[in-house]
Amino acid sequence: RLTPVKSKAGSSRNEKNKADSSRNKKNKAAANAALMNERQMYEPTKAFVSFISECVRLQNKLKTQPKRLIQPFEKTDVCPKDSEHDWRVDVALKCASLKDTSLSRSVPRNSAVKEPAELEDRPELADTLAFIELKRHEKEMADAYAQLFRYTKDIYMAQHDRRFIWGMVMCDTTVQACIFGPNYAAASKDMRLTTGTGQKNFIRLFVNWSFCDSSKLGYDPTISYDYKLQCLVIQAVSSDNKETKAFYSREVVICAERLFGRHTRCFKATADKPSPPDENDPRKPHEQMDCSIFIKDAWTEALENADEDGREEAKHLEKITDRLKDVTSVKGMYPELYEDCASGRVRFADP
Repeated sequence: RLTPVKSKAGSSRNEKNKADSSRNKKNKAAANAALMNERQMYEPTKAFVSFISECVRLQNKLKTQPKRLIQPFEKTDVCPKDSEHDWRVDVALKCASLKDTSLSRSVPRNSAVKEPAELEDRPELADTLAFIELKRHEKEMADAYAQLFRYTKDIYMAQHDRRFIWGMVMCDTTVQACIFGPNYAAASKDMRLTTGTGQKNFIRLFVNWSFCDSSKLGYDPTISYDYKLQCLVIQAVSSDNKETKAFYSREVVICAERLFGRHTRCFKATADKPSPPDENDPRKPHEQMDCSIFIKDAWTEALENADEDGREEAKHLEKITDRLKDVTSVKGMYPELYEDCASGRVRFADP
């Protein structure tokens, strides 16, 4: 007769599975607890930024008035409206008009009524100045930066007028501000919010953002959006850097898709100013623009003189245009440079 006996191997395997399951539950519980602690930081951070914004708005006796208010989006820990990914940002900052006195729109937490879409102050990449990534402990600083690097690159995709982008990480009470440029990333020294000096530097940064020119926030002053014409207006610099000419575009062929690099953007444009849409019939389609001009915009480190820089693509096109101008068989096969605005460099003075 055979007597059933428990397999030692099976028993060990079951005990190992139970131990793994228990360990996974503990790790999941620890991760959820860390996330809850992190979420507790969102409201105080928003409140501090909103307080600074309100103080700036009330300084109406100064000779120099602020150009904008730096405010947090009301919604936190959400995916931006126009994002193609499912990641969630902790806190996002935006530039608001000085006339906007409603610094935040609060919604009852226990209410089942959904806030209307037009009132839902949810982050949108196209309107985001910077992201703030928060962690509960200073030892998580590297994780905060990893998230900030991953999220910030999408702002370049949505904003075609950004040269560089600000960001911020906050771990416990330590804050670092950083800048992401085409070929570098730089971070500030620690601003410890438990000290008077740290608080002063944090507040000073937001005040400077409120008063500075838009170019200091990372926006390209040669590209803007005209809300009346509902199109981009691109100021192209002449070859001798003495004049600019306006071009109009409603089609972005290539957008910047990476955090670092030349941030090349290409637009289909026209030199003819379009008519504004019919205000009486907003559903009427836009006037069709004859976009026969192709504009390439890129940010590269120009270490050489423009006349000696072999990377100047316009100069190569000039040679092609000049040598093939009488060859009718290849007419239309190569792009022709547009008058005197074929190439130009935009330079910004040091702050």
